[in-house]
Amino acid sequence: MSLSLRTFVIGICLGISLLAEVEAEDAKPASADAGLAAANQLLRSGKFAEAEASYRILLVNDPKLIDAEVGLIRAMLRQQKIDEALDESNRAVALQPGSAALLAVQGDAMYRLGKMYDAEKAYLEAEKLDPKQARAYLGLSQLYSAYSLYRHAYDQLQTAHTTAPDDLEVQRAWLHMLPRKERLAALEAYLASPHPDSEEETQVLQDYLTFLRATADKPVHACNLVSKVEETSTKLVMLMGNDGKHTRGLGLPVTINDKRAHLLLDTGAGGITVTRKIAEKAGLTDVSAVHYAGIGDKGPQAGRTVVAGDIRIGNLEFQDCLVLVTDKAVTADEDGYIGADVFGAYLVDIDIPAMQLRLSPLPKRPEDTEVPTGLNSQGKDQANAESDRENSGELQKLDLTGSTSTAAKPAHLPKDRYIAPEMEAWTKAFRVGHLLLIPTYVNRSAVLLFGIDTGASGNILSLREARLLGKVDNDDMMRVQGLNGEVKHTYLTDADLIFDRIELPKMPIVSLDLSGQSRRIGMEMSGFLGFGMLRVLDIKLDYRDGLVHFIYDRKREQHFSR
Repeated sequence: MSLSLRTFVIGICLGISLLAEVEAEDAKPASADAGLAAANQLLRSGKFAEAEASYRILLVNDPKLIDAEVGLIRAMLRQQKIDEALDESNRAVALQPGSAALLAVQGDAMYRLGKMYDAEKAYLEAEKLDPKQARAYLGLSQLYSAYSLYRHAYDQLQTAHTTAPDDLEVQRAWLHMLPRKERLAALEAYLASPHPDSEEETQVLQDYLTFLRATADKPVHACNLVSKVEETSTKLVMLMGNDGKHTRGLGLPVTINDKRAHLLLDTGAGGITVTRKIAEKAGLTDVSAVHYAGIGDKGPQAGRTVVAGDIRIGNLEFQDCLVLVTDKAVTADEDGYIGADVFGAYLVDIDIPAMQLRLSPLPKRPEDTEVPTGLNSQGKDQANAESDRENSGELQKLDLTGSTSTAAKPAHLPKDRYIAPEMEAWTKAFRVGHLLLIPTYVNRSAVLLFGIDTGASGNILSLREARLLGKVDNDDMMRVQGLNGEVKHTYLTDADLIFDRIELPKMPIVSLDLSGQSRRIGMEMSGFLGFGMLRVLDIKLDYRDGLVHFIYDRKREQHFSR
């Protein structure tokens, strides 16, 4: 073969080889892209197990496929595989430390486990690496809200929405920033399309949609203070359990439309809930159906949202308030319950040894001309409750520069936590919904998050943490009743607790599966501090700023026990 012919043949062969390589490279990304799109659609539609399996197949072929890794971790979190999700995120970040997307989803896993400061660090690093990483802004928004840094939270959420308005998680969070009529349309569109929500979460959104349809074109029920006094002291009463022998908790006398009721004062609950009997006596006006959930094995319970024209607590009188009506059975002494978050506009002092509830004005923020007052009867988050009181819940359309645009911005911008000089020694709590979670040490462990719950008969430790601590004993004789009915499986474990400079010696503590509660608030809840222990304390709560202070006086404890 001549040299020229040989060169020609070699050239053709090389060309064919290179063409095959190019075609193979083109086919590979196309196949990966199609697989990733299919997995993302499964995640978007709430098919989390199938999505996880699909992402894992993609990662077998390409262990460094960041989008598949992010999707895998999100799918695991949605299935409550929280420890596995954190391990997976740590491994992925170690493999690719420069990925903002991986750092953001690592922050999500840390937040879900209650590792707040680690989560913040991961989110901030993600933002630094990629200023357009919307999930980092979204994560910081919910984190700063838990810190009671509501202006910080709003700014982060607005940036997330500006950066990725089509992201479903961002859309769901941004809904609450819209004027009510626009919120109604946006929620209808969201629920009409595939969305990554569980059946219970979807039910909550459907309930809210029904409520918006009934109220979007009507004035906000702001439950404003109409009496001239701004503070009150009310005598509390003891409520007994069904056996008539054991104390159920604290009863607060409340007048609803001139009808007297005793409501369980419950720091572990939100809003005001009354029995149907009380609602009928008081002639409360029906608005829409609703479902609510708590501890227990019967699943979400059905109720109704209604309007109370007038509510009186001590010397304070409020008008036009939304409350919940339930068909759930309560004790003979109890006509419903009232969450302490209802008094979020006040400094709440639950002095249990003295059997007094004192409500007084919160310290005025330096920028405030007056301290807002009102009753958060719906148990809304603090920023939205203040917005309702100050400008009837409506929003004006402004962009970041203040000019007219289609971007929603509250007329009343939320404000960050303010710590008055006299409250500098108070414990900083994490505010998640109606709950105040405080750092608590169990058997000198790493810090865990416990809710303050005067509605629980005793202290409760999550079964997850109890098993991590060691021996757990089954206790078939223990009966625990919650909003969702009786808990079928209860356990006991020995543990000591330390919180807010108070140390409790090692003793048996009831352990329950709290995974449902943790899932609902999106953060690991390791337990509750219950009435059996709190009854010896004077509890001071600042819901606006997420601050808690406990006062323990042995002399008053002895007087109370007699």
